[in-house]
Amino acid sequence: MFLGVPMVPFLVISATFLLAAVWLMYLISPIVSVLILLVYVPLVLAMRQITKKDDQRLGQMFLRARMRLRHQSGRKLWCAISYSPLTYMKRKL
Repeated sequence: MFLGVPMVPFLVISATFLLAAVWLMYLISPIVSVLILLVYVPLVLAMRQITKKDDQRLGQMFLRARMRLRHQSGRKLWCAISYSPLTYMKRKL
């Protein structure tokens, strides 16, 4: 834990915001970079509040987001999402 937030979610968010801030400072202007960093602070505080109640909740939220992004084809076809632990492949006979 760092600042009350689990390390993996903290590093993912920190690296994303740092990379965005550096590139936006280089490509657009330093003011946009400062605005990005001003969004970062409330996000870390919100993550801290979520973790205060349940330490695994951030992991569940990241997993849900990953599954939502991954299973778009079934969602378009059936208007639902189905999760499966196995990927079925054709057997060689």
